[in-house]
Amino acid sequence: MHIKTLLLLPLSLWISGETLAAVSAQYQSATQARVNGTYMMVVFADGTKSMVPTVSLKPEDHEWLLALSQKKPMAAGKSTVTVVAPSEANPPKTKKTIETASVVGPLETVQLCPPNVMRDQIGGTCMLYARIHWLDIAGYYIQTPEIYKIINGTPPEAPWLEPRYLRGLSSVFTSHKPQPVRHPLPPQAEPFEWARDQLRKGRPLLAAFPREIWQALPPGFIAAHPWNGGNVGHQIIINGFTWNKETRKGTFHIINSWAELSQFDLTTDAAGGGALVIEESLSPIGESLQETGGAAAKELVKSIRLIKAVGAVNLYDVETNQGSRRMVAASEEAVRELVEKP
Repeated sequence: MHIKTLLLLPLSLWISGETLAAVSAQYQSATQARVNGTYMMVVFADGTKSMVPTVSLKPEDHEWLLALSQKKPMAAGKSTVTVVAPSEANPPKTKKTIETASVVGPLETVQLCPPNVMRDQIGGTCMLYARIHWLDIAGYYIQTPEIYKIINGTPPEAPWLEPRYLRGLSSVFTSHKPQPVRHPLPPQAEPFEWARDQLRKGRPLLAAFPREIWQALPPGFIAAHPWNGGNVGHQIIINGFTWNKETRKGTFHIINSWAELSQFDLTTDAAGGGALVIEESLSPIGESLQETGGAAAKELVKSIRLIKAVGAVNLYDVETNQGSRRMVAASEEAVRELVEKP
């Protein structure tokens, strides 16, 4: 067993194994910590020290260091740190979401970072877990207890019947300061071309499979799982693509919320014909207002038209003061909640 692992064994007794495994390598050698306002003071095994803004920590790192500060507190020093909250005058550090952006011959490849934490949805909560992954990629992290507050007590196979769950689909955005900047698919845009353009800017995409899910899943997964997904739609995230400009074919990289199939590549052929619906993109935290096109006016619903039922949810054509787009939701009320209270 590695020496570092041996040193950490006592800590694993008071922090969950799942959280410990998810802690970033750079913090696993921490031996002491102290909360200092909006910063974490950390001492590492080699004697070095670091002052880390808590806003920059992913949830599992924060949980680990907070537990460490209680079990192995770092002695307080005499210096003080004054921190100005993020604002237009003091914007947060921009998250660099693009990991790969290349063009080799006719083939273009863009790949954004994955979520820091790959989560496994509970029951039919894909709409929430997709948003958690979406926000995570863009640099907006949500603590696990906050997720459970939204889904605890909801009907596991029909959470959209619980008002608290619908409110949670909005509160995961409004709880952040500054609030995340979302970009609905413009009504005049070709969805897949627009999606690729947004990914080139480092913006992950919220999307959905509005029909039977099994039609879009990898054949190997279907062969190993004797289940066709039923006729309930499914929400997912897109964080990358390949595109061959000569063959006019490519793939979208899907981030999913099932432990058995956390991510996969979907061909553009399989995604066509309405099998994949592009909804919105999300700016990485810290992206300037100039880059996002300025502060957007509040979006208001003008009309909602039911296209078709897809199991327990519906596919709607929604017209707002910012244009038209398709959305997957449980009801017209849910559409208004998602659009007008982002």
